[in-house]
Amino acid sequence: MHKHTFIDRYFHSQKELLDFRSSDERDINTLYSYLNNLHSVADKLKDLFDCNIKNSPEFKILRLIRNYFHHVGDVDEVRLIAVIPEHVLISHTQNIIIPLETFAKSVKSFIDNNVVEGRKDYQRKMDFVTKELSIIGECFSYLNDILTNMKMCCDKPSLKLDGVVYELGFDMYKFVYNITNLIADSCRSIDELACKTVITSLDESYTVENNIGKIDTLYHPGKMKTPVTTMNGMIYPKNSIELAI
Repeated sequence: MHKHTFIDRYFHSQKELLDFRSSDERDINTLYSYLNNLHSVADKLKDLFDCNIKNSPEFKILRLIRNYFHHVGDVDEVRLIAVIPEHVLISHTQNIIIPLETFAKSVKSFIDNNVVEGRKDYQRKMDFVTKELSIIGECFSYLNDILTNMKMCCDKPSLKLDGVVYELGFDMYKFVYNITNLIADSCRSIDELACKTVITSLDESYTVENNIGKIDTLYHPGKMKTPVTTMNGMIYPKNSIELAI
């Protein structure tokens, strides 16, 4: 009988989610299953091996989405292959994009569920939320923009780019990729897990040394305006970026 199959389930679900060769296996449950397997693997690594991945920014950001998915509403993603124009360097060519509205609502739900004015533990909970969001900010550049404009971001935020209105999106790919590398390295450091076939069969790219940085897109500012993540993928406006009213 196989032991610690929670590791097998995790790597099976992340492969189905990330690997384009598994695209035929994806269905409406793929993202939901992945997020639940991530939650499970984090709990079991901590409980069984005192290995804590829950402090990583990527885990915290994905947990927000998982908890929203699990307790509040649906999370629908769009899968795209990135089209990379001239003068742009990007860390990954696949996108797993959910509406920015959904991510903003995930953040708002986390805050609202923890910070309730008038409760005796209000300050302790506020300190906890502040710390969690600060850590998430280490891997996501636009968190402060969402916090500052929460009402707008929770109401289908959109921009008009070169005259065309696009709903804004949030790309999860980097966070899934990075946390998978952390889990792989963590398993290799635990003798009981390092010998599992699912771990020994991983190629050398599965390591935090290959993690994607906070800034994952480089472009020539003299050639184009700031790229924007939308539900249609990355858009590279040539002329104008305006609020969609």
